[in-house]
Amino acid sequence: MAAVSKGKAKKVKEVMSQQLLWVAPNANLLTVSQIMAQKDVGSILVKSDGNFVGIITEKDLVRKVLAKGLSPAAVNAESVMSYPIASIDQDTLLEDARRQMGEQNIRHLLVTEKDKPVGIISVRTWLGG
Repeated sequence: MAAVSKGKAKKVKEVMSQQLLWVAPNANLLTVSQIMAQKDVGSILVKSDGNFVGIITEKDLVRKVLAKGLSPAAVNAESVMSYPIASIDQDTLLEDARRQMGEQNIRHLLVTEKDKPVGIISVRTWLGG
């Protein structure tokens, strides 16, 4: 697989995105989806009082909004975000990150250094974009 080279196993920090995109809990999902499309990302964090409190993924948008016939402009981020956010330390091996995602049936992990958010990793890491 692309994320793991022969020889030394890679750590999460070597492939994570350091771009932490976020919206406020009251942001409407039309705006959220537009930001995600513009930045070409599959998730966006929700931040309140300086802390990341949730995450919205493409799956959340499809299953919790569109499939229910709701208008994205009328639904706010807080009402569909997934929480708590699953996280992993930046020095964790990629194989362990992949295992955690599989066990929790999730596609994104917040990456931390000493419990401080420093990046995000997704299954796109292994799928080449």
